[in-house]
Amino acid sequence: MPIEPSWIRQGDPQARGVIVMQSADRKTSSGFWSCTSGEFIWQFAWDEFIYLLEGEVAVTEPDGKTYILKAGNIAHFPLGMQTTWHVIQPVKKFFVIRTTEALSL
Repeated sequence: MPIEPSWIRQGDPQARGVIVMQSADRKTSSGFWSCTSGEFIWQFAWDEFIYLLEGEVAVTEPDGKTYILKAGNIAHFPLGMQTTWHVIQPVKKFFVIRTTEALSL
């Protein structure tokens, strides 16, 4: 689950992820994602709920509002939302996503 190179704004963030479970219709999936330090744009192509397991990240919305997420925090990002992620300390998250179409592994 690499970051689109044109979205990277600072550093060399390296992202990895794995889907570990899916619903029968493959529209709900869950898994783990990690990323090293850096800054990038992220456009959500699905509804996503996260639980941050490790690290620290500043997530900024287009209106400039910034949220600091640390281990133990949860968040929801709706389909279509664009954010800027500044990974301060490498992060690992558990996610649940809901897609409009079946997601192939």
